[in-house]
Amino acid sequence: MTSMNHRLPIGNRTKYDPGQRVQRSDLETCDKVLLAIARANRRGVKITIWELPEITGMQLHQAFAAVRSLEFGRLIVVGDDLADPFGATLELREAGSDRLRQRRVA
Repeated sequence: MTSMNHRLPIGNRTKYDPGQRVQRSDLETCDKVLLAIARANRRGVKITIWELPEITGMQLHQAFAAVRSLEFGRLIVVGDDLADPFGATLELREAGSDRLRQRRVA
């Protein structure tokens, strides 16, 4: 078995379930970052990881961890910037929009 054989095909990945993957405080952090990305995207502004602490009021490492969780959950797209990883642009996916709608209803 090679190291690639243990990975699940994309179609078999578990859907984002915040209750199972992160603690409640982390879920609130992810939602805060998701909302900031959604607002920026609605205005047509590209937001980067560097800008999240200023916008959200959280520390860079917290914002980065939230971005990684949201990317893993396929709620956002992180554009690559090889020269500056924190300068990568963030974009909301449809699943991220659905998550925000569910949050408003709850």
